[in-house]
Parts: sequence; structure tokens; C-alpha cells
Amino acid sequence: MASVAYNFMVVDPNAHSRRYSEQNGFDHYDPRDNRPLPDPIREYNSKSPTHRNSSVAVDLGEGSGSLKRRRSRKKSMNGGDKVKDDRIKVQVCVQFFKVGEIDTLKEQYTADVIVRSRWREPSLDGQLSEGGDITDVRKYWNPKLYIENSYGDHKEMFRYRLVFNDKGEAYMTEKRTVKGTFMENLELDDFPFDVQDLTVTVASEFPYTDVEVVEDLENHHMVNKQSFVDEQEWHLYSHTECIQRELTIDQFDPSVRRSAVSVKCRAARRPGYFVWNIFMITFLICTLSFATFSVDKWLPQNRLQLSFTLVLTAVAFKSVVNQSLPRISYLTYMDKYLLASMFMMSAVCTWHGVVTTLEGNKPLANFIEYIVLGCLAAIYVVYNIGFCILIYVFPCKKRRIMAQKDVEHNKLRREHTPSQPALRRMLTLTKTISADLPGLINS
Repeated sequence: MASVAYNFMVVDPNAHSRRYSEQNGFDHYDPRDNRPLPDPIREYNSKSPTHRNSSVAVDLGEGSGSLKRRRSRKKSMNGGDKVKDDRIKVQVCVQFFKVGEIDTLKEQYTADVIVRSRWREPSLDGQLSEGGDITDVRKYWNPKLYIENSYGDHKEMFRYRLVFNDKGEAYMTEKRTVKGTFMENLELDDFPFDVQDLTVTVASEFPYTDVEVVEDLENHHMVNKQSFVDEQEWHLYSHTECIQRELTIDQFDPSVRRSAVSVKCRAARRPGYFVWNIFMITFLICTLSFATFSVDKWLPQNRLQLSFTLVLTAVAFKSVVNQSLPRISYLTYMDKYLLASMFMMSAVCTWHGVVTTLEGNKPLANFIEYIVLGCLAAIYVVYNIGFCILIYVFPCKKRRIMAQKDVEHNKLRREHTPSQPALRRMLTLTKTISADLPGLINS
């Protein structure tokens, strides 16, 4: 994808720059021709700096294939330079129509996404008769948007329309329906109490100096919770967040960057399965290790046999957990709990081996064993209580924040959505005006 995006600068036609050149009063210049610069440009650049308040830079590098527009600088009132950004703005809105399975092991998810984008088409301003669906989009400029984090082959459907605002300004709109798999770097520190971002990154194949991809403030992002497939394992939130960013395509040339926006929704894992099948079983296994103290301390072979069996059972549970997680280099909350339980059972096994050295003084051995049993039991109880508090304070805090964002999102949505009585009143008023309109015209 990087090579395709990088080579696009070479082969892309310069239709959009031609429109802007024609508006500025000079004909389009093709760098591939061997003709000199048009007279208006030469005359413009030959002017003295005192007679102009801006500058135009023309890049005539080999294979550029287009007239590259630079940021013009205007002199400010205080003598400084004021930078004016003349990049073409492409407004993007992402709607998560259907979120499918979230694969933790492969760090990817499937979804049906609708990407709506629009940009200005100055050459069609005021031509209201041209509005509607566009069948031949090749004669118009296109920002060449693509999904940056898509994985494998995905299905896409396009629909283009030309719309006008109240001022008669023309906008080209693109509706892209994408069905496929998307990559996502999952943050598993809080597993299985984690909250994951599901991101769709939309970028343009043009350089960031020519095209700026921004969030569409008029059309809101949306998450369809009713069609969520993995509802048994995840809870999908209804709010979204958008981040504007720049992508570095060529690692050896940081200047080759693309403008992009990342729209993400969030899903929280339902931890019930892991709590009852992993945490609870591990807690019971570790608790049973204290039952080995009931065996005569002068029979260490029996004590160690029972303790080692419990340790191997805990190791088997650890292996099952590792099969459901990618090979990460840090510990999750489940890893920490399982390792702490194994350390506790190892301490019990160590004591069963040490107590045999006190065989010559049985009263002292009994006294020390009571102390060791009480200390290990107290440490284990305190650790479990502290672990529950830790989960409530940190991982669950993020869930509470996400729930609060959902409440605020739903509140704003209700404020911008008319109520049913209001809709009925608007419909009645519309019918009344439509019925009275012929009489008003005749009068």
C-alpha cells in the first residue's frame, strides 16, 4: 500500500490544480511539455517584492506530473509573515454500520463501515442543474481516499453525488461502503477487564501539502449497536472519537506524508467467563494447597506430592490462558494473578521441604509451622482483597469513563433529534402549507 500511495504522486493527473489555475487568471501549465512558462506566471514572478503580497512556487521536478501548490505567505500588518493554508480540505464521516467478531489473538476485527466524504468542486458553482448522482466521475477531481488499516481483500461500493449549499457552492460527495477486516493494536494490560479501540483510518494518496483530510462537523459519526455480532463477549459503546493525524509512508523520507483521520469506537470485554473459569478455579486450587498442612509433617513425600500436583494444575491453566492471547512482552492482570498464586504454592512446597530439618525439636517445629501457616494464609487473603481493589480502581475506572461518555453522547443526540410530537407538528405544518400554497400563488 505504501508503494502504491507513493507512486500515485507521479501518475496522478493535475485536474484539480488546473481548475484553481484557471480561476487565478492563467491557463493550465503541464510540466511534461517543453514549452516555457505562460506569460501571466512569468510576469507575476517578475514583479518586485514590493508590488506583490504573496508568492507562488512551481515545482518542475522530473515526473511530478502536476502543478504543486504551496502555502502562500501574506505580509501582516505588523510586518511579520502570515501563513495561509491553501490545501484542499476533504471532510470525512465514518459510520460503523455492523461490527463483527473481534479477534484478540490476531489483533484484528471485522466490520461493515460506511465512509462519507465531501470536497469542494468550484468549477460547478451555481450549476444547480448538474446536481444529483454522478455516473462518470473520471472527469472530476478525486482525493483518492483509502482505508489505511484494512487487512486483506475487502469489498467496496461507491456512490458519487453533486450537492449544493445555500450559497450555490458545489460539493462532490462520496459514499463508500466497505466490508472487510481491519487491523488494531490491542492494549491488553488490563485483560480481561480491558477496553479496546476499534479504529478506521481514512487517508488520501495525495501529499499532505496538497490535501488535508478533516472531520466532517455537519455529519456525525455513528455506531450501530443493534447489529453487533460479538455481543456475548464484548459490550459496544455508542460514542465515537476522531483524531486528525499524518502518516509517514516512506520511512527513509519523512517528508513523504499523508493527511488522515482516525475514527474509533470502543468495546469493553465482558470478563465473566474469565472470572468464573480462570480466576475462581485458580483461587480454589491455591486455597487447597493449605490443606496439605493437615498431613503429618514427618511425611514430606506425601505433602510434596499433593503440592506438586496443585502446581502442575495451575501451570496447565496458565497454558490455556496463553492460547487466547497474542505473544506480548508484558503481563496482564490475569498473568499477575496466576503467577502470584503459583508463587504462593511454591512457598508452601518450600516449607514442606524445610520443616524436615527440625525433626530433632518437635515442639519448636510445631510452633514454627503454625506461624508459617498463619502468615501464608494472611498474605494470600490480603493479596486477593488488594487485587480486587486494584481492579476496581484502575481497569474499571476506564469503563466508568466510557459509560459517562456514552451518557453525554446520547444526551447530545437527543437534543439534536426532534421528538415525536415535534415531528408530527412539523409534518402537519408542511401539509397545511402545501395545501394553501396554490391559493396564495393565485391571489
